[in-house]
Amino acid sequence: MNNELMLNNNDLKIYSSVKATTVEERKAVYNALEKCDVLLNDIVGTEINVKDFYIEERQKNEENEETGEVKNVTKYRTILFDTEGKTYATGSYGVYNALRRICLVYGEPTWNEGVLVRVEKKPIGNGKSQLTLVLV
Repeated sequence: MNNELMLNNNDLKIYSSVKATTVEERKAVYNALEKCDVLLNDIVGTEINVKDFYIEERQKNEENEETGEVKNVTKYRTILFDTEGKTYATGSYGVYNALRRICLVYGEPTWNEGVLVRVEKKPIGNGKSQLTLVLV
C-alpha cells in the first residue's frame, strides 16, 4: 500500500482567473476555495458584478435511480469573485456554460470593472431547472 501524499495531481483540471501575487491575496483565494460567502442557489434573482472566477472539474460516479446503472459524469465546482471581494459558489453546469459564453464576448478575466450578471434559474425539462447567469 502506498501512503504517499499526492500534492501535485496532474489529472485535476482547474481554471482560475485570479491573479494572486501577494501572500494576502493567495490566502484570500485559498480561503475562498475552502468556504465561500454565498451559495448561488440561495440568491436567485440577485445581481453580481463578477471580476474573476475559479472552475474545478471533477469526475463523480452517479447511479441512475431507475436502472441502477452507475456511470462516471463530469461536474464543475465554480466560484465567482465579485469586485468587492465577496465569493459565490455553485456546482451548476448552467453557470459553467454561461461563464464560457461570457468569456467569448468579454474575453477572459480579470475584469477589473466587473461584468454585471443576474443569477437565474431556467427550466431544463422533466420539471427540473438549473442555475444560469444573465448579463445585465
